[in-house]
Amino acid sequence: MVRFIIPGRHLVTLVLVSVGLLLMSTVAGCGGSGRGPVSGTVTLDDQPLEHGVINFRPVEGFSAPGSGGVVTGGSFEIPAAKGLQPGKYKVTISAFKKTGRMIQDFPNGPKRPERLPVEINESGRLEATVDAVEENCLNFQLTTSR
Repeated sequence: MVRFIIPGRHLVTLVLVSVGLLLMSTVAGCGGSGRGPVSGTVTLDDQPLEHGVINFRPVEGFSAPGSGGVVTGGSFEIPAAKGLQPGKYKVTISAFKKTGRMIQDFPNGPKRPERLPVEINESGRLEATVDAVEENCLNFQLTTSR
């Protein structure tokens, strides 16, 4: 049997260094999601998009979670917790316009303003590149299909 004899103060130093290394490797191992916040603007026919939805899907060959958000008053914000990892994404934007009518989704249900989809001719062809920086501000200028 082999015994290591380490004087008292060296033992304390050894234990503290070991615990520190263990904590550092645990934190580094978790690594976080690598997601960052994404925000930006969306215009439709040179006007801020009032109501819509924006979605980001990784392009083929790039493995990352997608994300999306709501466009209101021409802008959107996706917080870091639900943000995007650095890389290239296909972007889809769905827009809605108010018709001025109120509708019910189900009998005796509350009425809400009717919104119809707007056909956007860039839909399905938009792409965005997210950089490994603190904030990514992406701007999309769309036109309606005519």
